[in-house]
Amino acid sequence: MRRYLPLPLLFTFILPIQADDTCLFISQYEPDLTIEVSTKDTTATKGYMNYKGSPVFRFSTGIRTEYRGQYFSFDNIPKLLSEKEAKIVSGSVITIIGDQSGTGTPIRERKQGLTKVFFPNLGLNYYYFLADGHGVDEGLQDMTKKVNSILSAAEGFWIPSEICKKYVLYGW
Repeated sequence: MRRYLPLPLLFTFILPIQADDTCLFISQYEPDLTIEVSTKDTTATKGYMNYKGSPVFRFSTGIRTEYRGQYFSFDNIPKLLSEKEAKIVSGSVITIIGDQSGTGTPIRERKQGLTKVFFPNLGLNYYYFLADGHGVDEGLQDMTKKVNSILSAAEGFWIPSEICKKYVLYGW
């Protein structure tokens, strides 16, 4: 009697596994906070800001189609199905390479250096998001270590992993 390998099992040995790479931004001074995004799409990508590995906010970023530059958006993650998603902040990503602007430095003046990104108004808008009563368990009446870490990181720079440069960072 002949034995046949089931076709699906055969494909697992023949076809290579293709996993999406993950782009990771790490807060420069709050390493418990990271932003992890998919690299499936190169013009716009989505992911999460994580605190100690647990999602805190939804995050998206992408390249503008008509004007040079990159945008970002942070939204809350509804805890209940009846809860609506609320935008915390959105705007332009500021990319710094070494001590120069990632988009505004003329080609002849560009020097290599550490790449960092900044999300303007993230800290301010997160503070007022809490003050408006969103996330009652994490509101201003209960300034936890987590909330303080997020506020600190939100006002600082984020260091991208190497894979981010290939997929989502706009610079040179």
